Amino acid sequence: MRIRDGWLGRQLRRFARSNDGAAALEFALVLPPLCIILVGMFEMSILMFTQASMEGALREAARFGMTGSVSDPAARQTQILAIIDKDTFGFVPQDEATISFLIYPSFGDVNQPEPFTDKNGNGTYEAGIDQFTASQDINGNGVWDGDQGTAGVGAAAQIVQYTVQYDWHVITPFMAPIFGNNGKVHLKASIVLRNEPWDATSSSS
Repeated sequence: MRIRDGWLGRQLRRFARSNDGAAALEFALVLPPLCIILVGMFEMSILMFTQASMEGALREAARFGMTGSVSDPAARQTQILAIIDKDTFGFVPQDEATISFLIYPSFGDVNQPEPFTDKNGNGTYEAGIDQFTASQDINGNGVWDGDQGTAGVGAAAQIVQYTVQYDWHVITPFMAPIFGNNGKVHLKASIVLRNEPWDATSSSS
């Protein structure tokens, strides 16, 4: 009874009624998760922007490549890579990305495997069992490939596929488990086109 009515009791009742520092304490509790959420939103925005920039960069690069304005294939490919690098604004480092240019006989052959004689009828090529002849070697590298495309930016009127792939490493803690794959997001952009028939254009002019 004396504690309740004495100095200690008065101090306890005063402490219980006081709101001083409550806002600061609440802010300290809310700030860390709020910052993580904001960083996650920011990273997601950059991720979406990077994907969009890859697609836009490929369109610009393909628009240049298909015209044949640079006749030498090596020089044309160098310029194409420079356009991709410029239009992805440094978000897709070329030493970390996978950039490929593949030539196909027709649009229907894009991303298709090379033909082979399926000896056991399982629909899958097995070396030493299935037959693969020189006439079936579309890209001419001497081995069967799951993609028959031939590396290069193509000559006049050839069909070319441009592809950029990049693994984005998620830095926001709570987002990494969501995406799985060790916190990596696989970004990919691809475009298929036919080069302009610049040989015919130049010969007729």
